[in-house]
Amino acid sequence: MKNLVYFFIGLSLVGGMSSCKFEEINQTESDNQKEIEDYMSRSNLKLQKSPEGMYYSINAAKSTGKQAFNADLIKFYYKMTLLDGTKIDSTAKTLGQLKGMVWGSNSSILNLPMSFLKEGDSGIFILPSALAFGGNSYTDIPAFSVIKLEIDVVSIRTEAEQLKDFQTLYKITSPEILPSGLIFKKLVENPKGAAIAGGQSVKVNYTGRLSYGNLKYDAAMKVIYDTAFDSGTFTYVAGTGGVIAGFEEGILKMRVGEKAALIIPSKIGYGANGSPPTIPPNSPLYFEVEVVGVL
Repeated sequence: MKNLVYFFIGLSLVGGMSSCKFEEINQTESDNQKEIEDYMSRSNLKLQKSPEGMYYSINAAKSTGKQAFNADLIKFYYKMTLLDGTKIDSTAKTLGQLKGMVWGSNSSILNLPMSFLKEGDSGIFILPSALAFGGNSYTDIPAFSVIKLEIDVVSIRTEAEQLKDFQTLYKITSPEILPSGLIFKKLVENPKGAAIAGGQSVKVNYTGRLSYGNLKYDAAMKVIYDTAFDSGTFTYVAGTGGVIAGFEEGILKMRVGEKAALIIPSKIGYGANGSPPTIPPNSPLYFEVEVVGVL
């Protein structure tokens, strides 16, 4: 009997705690709702409300009608703020510093707003905390903050289009397209250089690039906008699977002293998994490589 009494007391405590938790959630939702309504009123904004609870307005005057599908690259400008105007993050439109996002690659505060946008669209989005960062707090973002996003979608590119974009951007004309999908072009030839064979240790200089840029620090700790995700010199044993398939295939077509451009489809790159946090899933890559020597 005593155990049964304790059991019901325990249930009552759990029920009480759950009730308190629900009350806190309801109060947060109510507070967020009032904050949004007050902001819309004083800003004279007329926004629609999505079934999820996001407020939004879309400007489709420049829309091409092109919708993003899984693995497409979305390039866009955006600004993220609190409703009091505190800037959290943004891209520099005047400098052409586009942000890139591979659609369907990860969970992000941008996912819901982006699902409402087509190429050429711009929009204003206000997300209650439950659709943003919730109860988490970060620099400049208090817990349970309402977030405002302004997004301008510049382009939506399939992987096939990105591969062509690489060729245009880096002026790769008349490349060799291999059965694997690798797009290969020698930039500097050295017919007398030693050929590369499987099992040899090969020393390579390389720079790898994505089809969009990111802000980062250079060697002088100055913030720059750059498409490069990695560069340097390394040595590996050819033909052993120590590098991605597209890189391996390209190196095996070269001689010591030669330089080449490799445009690598994601299926022979890092594939559907990517290489977090640097390379998103389903990302085609551009490499400039030089075979320095064979050891």
